[in-house]
Amino acid sequence: MYKSIRAAVVGSINMDIVLNMEKVPDVGENVLGTTYGYACGGKGANQATGLARLGAQTKIIGKVADDTNGRKLIENLGKNAIDFSCVATNGTQTGLAAIIIDGEGRNRIAVYEGSNAEIDPDEAADCIDDSLDLLLVQFETSEEVVVKCVNRAIEKGITTVIDCGPAKSFALERMQGATIISPNENETEALSGIFPGDDKKILEASQIIKDRSKAQFVVLKLGSRGCSVYDGKDLRIMPTYKTKVVDTTAAGDSFTAALALEYKRSGDIFAACDMGNKAGSIAVSRMGADASMPTVEDIEKLR
Repeated sequence: MYKSIRAAVVGSINMDIVLNMEKVPDVGENVLGTTYGYACGGKGANQATGLARLGAQTKIIGKVADDTNGRKLIENLGKNAIDFSCVATNGTQTGLAAIIIDGEGRNRIAVYEGSNAEIDPDEAADCIDDSLDLLLVQFETSEEVVVKCVNRAIEKGITTVIDCGPAKSFALERMQGATIISPNENETEALSGIFPGDDKKILEASQIIKDRSKAQFVVLKLGSRGCSVYDGKDLRIMPTYKTKVVDTTAAGDSFTAALALEYKRSGDIFAACDMGNKAGSIAVSRMGADASMPTVEDIEKLR
């Protein structure tokens, strides 16, 4: 379905340590965990894996260190058929994320940027050329990297999707006219000052983000409520697919990868959001980040 699409992701590459426990400890409290393990992650790497699993020709632009975690992460990118020729390996320390998952599948994440904060903006932008059909970025690298890469892609007419995670203040005015900008609820509040708790607030927040970014579409990721689409005139809420939540890690990354590919293929933003909702619902039903990303065959089973 997406094999002809040539996609790139600019973003973070992290080693994740995943800590499972029934209850997250309060200050000064000790609790017994259930299981722990290591997984390949980072929003950039997750989205690249999501694209590759869905069949796209995918490369990632980022940075790791020449250390144990960095070498494992590069190896994993190769196993997922991701081109890592634009991943620098001379960072000071590979990025790390500590992910705590409670008994209800909810996560809390502490991210240590490491080499992700050392990506050279010019080197990253130079990897964005006319061979690309699609670019995904997120906010786990420096603002300069994001701005330079997004603007380079827009200049070249490349379909550009901005995932606004993690939540932070960001000068959206510095990159005007992306195809899709997609924050989750907390990221929406950080960018608009409004938490999208109801339809009225969803519309108000979407209007502010569109005014600031001049993106063609604003797609808010609303967790269990699904997502919303705003094109500057109309707002539409699209419900998600019900599933048992095991781990919400990387659900947004899976959503964004599927959303971007389907929009590039069909040009239909609503079909794209439906595809994203399907991918996200599959991802939350599986443990881990990299391992939770669905294939086209997985998505086609959902009706």
